[in-house]
Parts: sequence; C-alpha cells; structure tokens
Amino acid sequence: MSNPSDKIIIRQISQGDVSAYSILVERYQNMAFTLALSITKSNEDAEEVAQDAFIKAYKNLGSFKGKSKFSTWLYKIVYRTALSKVRINKMQWQPLDSKNESVVAENKKLEIQDRKKIIKLAIQRLKEDEGFLLILYYYKELNIEELAESTGLSVSNIKVKLFRARKNMYEQLQQIMNGQAKSLIHL
Repeated sequence: MSNPSDKIIIRQISQGDVSAYSILVERYQNMAFTLALSITKSNEDAEEVAQDAFIKAYKNLGSFKGKSKFSTWLYKIVYRTALSKVRINKMQWQPLDSKNESVVAENKKLEIQDRKKIIKLAIQRLKEDEGFLLILYYYKELNIEELAESTGLSVSNIKVKLFRARKNMYEQLQQIMNGQAKSLIHL
C-alpha cells in the first residue's frame, strides 16, 4: 500500500514498528507547524511546538482511542502545546509590536501573493486561539464539531469564537490596508 491510512500506521507502531511514526510526522508536520505559528507568531517557537507536539503524541499514542481522526487528536496537542509556549514566553518578556505594516498598507493593487501575506499578517495579529480556529476552519476545513473536539470547547463556544475571530480578522485587515479590506475580501 503506497499511502496507508493513519489507523494502519498506528497499528504498525503499536505492534513495534517505531519507524512507521515518521510517516505520520511527514504527513502532518506542515500543518502542525502552520497551526503552531498561528499561535506563537514565531518560526522558532512554532518549530519547537510542532516537534514537542509530535513527541507528546508519540508518547501518548496508547491513549488515542480512534474515536476521532488522528489529525484532530494531533491538532489538539499542538493547540495546547502552543498555548503553553505563549504563556511561558509572556512571562519572560513582552513581544515587540509592529512589523512594517505601513509598507503593506500603502499597496492598493495587490497581487495574489501579496494578499496571502496580508492575510497571514492579519492572522498573526489575532489572539492565539482566534488565528488557530480560523486556520483549522478555513484552511483545514474542519467543521464546528471537529473544532470543538480539537480544542475541548463546546460547539456553541466555537461558534461564538469563530464569529469574533472573523470580526477581528476583518478589523485587522482594515487596519493593515487603511480601510481597503473589502478589496481584498471581494476578489
């Protein structure tokens, strides 16, 4: 089988094939990094969080019951690990604020690549959990129930948080683009 399912790989690992875990790491490393980055806002911290999450997932693979997808279970670990990292960093120092926003905001005619950069910047400016939820919902296309399972929050709480995250995302886009966010959203 060229592309075995997560369940088959997990079964191989539980039967002693430790090297099979590398398939899961390879399969989910980019998404784990992206989710961690949306919370930590730092490449170095995101790499560390993703690595720690994979180690935690491996050590606790025996507690994975298979009731949800492995990816959902892993994202929950990434989410919690990233939030812990942010809390630790906040205790150590306050992050620097602006990142050359005026250069980006003055560009009125944006190419698709520039739009992606602006959206990424706006997500980075959101609260950690808001950026995380938006990425899972829109990019990973998880539904509300899967988001609730990944975060441990209720479905109604997820709906409220998504509503607020969308509103805050729009406000961030407005700030970055000097009130021109509609031109970015309506392609």
